[in-house]
Amino acid sequence: MWNNLNDNAASTSGGFLNDSCSSNDKSRERNARRIENIVPIMIRHLTQSYGSDLQLWGSPIHVITFVGIVKQIEQTTTKTKYEIEDETGCVTGLQWLDTDKITSELKINLNTYVRVVGHIREDNEKKYVLILKIIPLTSLNELTSHLLEVTNVMLKAEKKFLSRDECSNTTSNNPTRNGNSLGLTTDQTIVFELIQSENESQNGIERDTLKARLPKNILPELDNIINFLISEGHIYTTFTDDHFKTT
Repeated sequence: MWNNLNDNAASTSGGFLNDSCSSNDKSRERNARRIENIVPIMIRHLTQSYGSDLQLWGSPIHVITFVGIVKQIEQTTTKTKYEIEDETGCVTGLQWLDTDKITSELKINLNTYVRVVGHIREDNEKKYVLILKIIPLTSLNELTSHLLEVTNVMLKAEKKFLSRDECSNTTSNNPTRNGNSLGLTTDQTIVFELIQSENESQNGIERDTLKARLPKNILPELDNIINFLISEGHIYTTFTDDHFKTT
């Protein structure tokens, strides 16, 4: 099963390892108020990504989870450093200790499987994981489940990415479709059609994802364009004030 997943990871790594777009302080504050999805990955996806952020077929990932074997543990009074390995690679995990609280997490032993939840960080161009939670596996069924989750997430993301490209190609071949027929400007049309391309997803398109796909010259006016489209009834918010669909 490991080898099958390695082949799948290798074949889809081009979509997984895209550069991400930084957001402004206001967007970061909005993101902090939102519960972020935890995305299952293999260590290879993390170590071969670019920058301190990771994207899955164009969609930003904020919190990751993976399963691996603990190969090394170094502990000090302030932090614990783990070297964790799966069949696709090895990564360092760093967990800061809260000296004011007694930890309730189970003891982690060498050469045992663990599940890690954390944020991706980078130091001197080397990736590591800032660990939010690390727990030992109680059954190898959890390992099998993780492999299936990774494969499922990647296939779903690939399907969504390809569907978006098909929609974009159709739009480019028919420039009078959608936005222009509503009497919108060129920039408003581009924003409208990008939002419309994600209508089939559960929550629509997120503001940060929209920014990552738009031409840079439109970004300064994006908020004004979104407010205009909402006020005219062309789009509406869904999951949060930063998720949009077209009417």
